[in-house]
Amino acid sequence: MSDEQVSEQNSGDAQRVQNPDGTTNWAVVFEDPEQGILAAVEATGSAAQLRAVMKNVALLLFKRKRDAEPRAEFLAKMERIIDRADEDGFESVQSWILQTLNAEKQMRIEKAALHAQNKLTSQSIERRRASTKLTPFESFINSPLLLGGSVVVLLSLIAVIVGLVLMPADAPLDEQAAAMAESQNEPKPTEATEKQPPKVKPEPRPNPRELELVVLKPITNEVLVRGQRRRMALVPMIRIEKSDSISDICALRPWLIESVLLNVNAVTEAGNDADAAAIKSVSAKVFEEINRRSSGTKLRQLYLFDLQSLPRNIVLAANRGCGRVKMEIP
Repeated sequence: MSDEQVSEQNSGDAQRVQNPDGTTNWAVVFEDPEQGILAAVEATGSAAQLRAVMKNVALLLFKRKRDAEPRAEFLAKMERIIDRADEDGFESVQSWILQTLNAEKQMRIEKAALHAQNKLTSQSIERRRASTKLTPFESFINSPLLLGGSVVVLLSLIAVIVGLVLMPADAPLDEQAAAMAESQNEPKPTEATEKQPPKVKPEPRPNPRELELVVLKPITNEVLVRGQRRRMALVPMIRIEKSDSISDICALRPWLIESVLLNVNAVTEAGNDADAAAIKSVSAKVFEEINRRSSGTKLRQLYLFDLQSLPRNIVLAANRGCGRVKMEIP
């Protein structure tokens, strides 16, 4: 069987099946035992067959018109890995390709889930808006300007009424005037009472030093937290300088996903919690692996943060992916 026949049999027929919410079911696309991408790669027996399969995989994953550039980048990365077959052995290269594809699968599953959730949230908001009709009284209550002005007027009327009630009704007008004048001429506080120890103004705190960072999309995996399994989304953040190319750094994301997943899985399989110390250790290992494997772009510094611990503006930038942000790093 020729290399092209292998690729057509194993990956050419794999179609993008959909979830009930309309998003692509990437688990089926990758994991189908007969037509899935992973099965196609596992069926190859040579570097030439693997190259042919990966060409079809690239066309399947990046089939939109605007996908020409990411498709070329993905295929070039696969070619670089397969080029190491003579040095590392075919089985090692095949395993490397499978790990990279598993990371790609995980990323696409997370992206589809986020898209579906955002769609549901948007639809829910629109339904509530459409079904909510305020009465004139509710509109008045919900207007802070009108309500605030009414409260001020009401408080002023109460003050006037209280003053009239407390003032004796039979007091002559001149006595009332005298009482008011007397209250205005009450002795002022003495100089001794006015002198208070000067307040010491706190020294202005220096502005915290912010780092220029590139934030990438969250990488979700199952971890242990206090012995219980839960999903954690780790956000890679990479320190940059003005001279650094963001696009070159973002091109390393597939390697980052693969390395983060493998190292986090190792922590979980060892029965250890994904606490701050463990995540810091994973970050150091990923940083070392990426810089060892990359012959071009090198990372200056890598941080991994739990998505739930980040401020909202960083979360938004992370979900968009590959963006420049500023953040104070402890």
